[in-house]
Amino acid sequence: MPNPPKSVGLFRKFVSTARSITTGQVSIPLGVRRLDKHLYWLSDYNIKPLNDAEVATVKEYCALIREFPIEQERNYWAPGVLKEIDERLDQITAKYQPELMNILLRIVTEAPASNYSA
Repeated sequence: MPNPPKSVGLFRKFVSTARSITTGQVSIPLGVRRLDKHLYWLSDYNIKPLNDAEVATVKEYCALIREFPIEQERNYWAPGVLKEIDERLDQITAKYQPELMNILLRIVTEAPASNYSA
């Protein structure tokens, strides 16, 4: 059996990322950054799993959290500064969380019915 096209693999990663955020395995900031990256790569194949409003929400959130240390870069920040930054990040995330979770849940529930999940 041949390997599936690259677009199918990218879409599966997109859905897997959404699922990992909704189950709490990955934080919203880290997961949505990854989701945004997957959207970029899927666009090369003209695959648009989100509507324009959803893409705008993801992009807006990512723009707001761009300068926050989310992954390994946290190791290079002083604990006191991280605490202040985390409070600001939590405020931004709390504002966007309901809308982002609706988007993520739609991805997870609709993915099995899409042409790209097989």
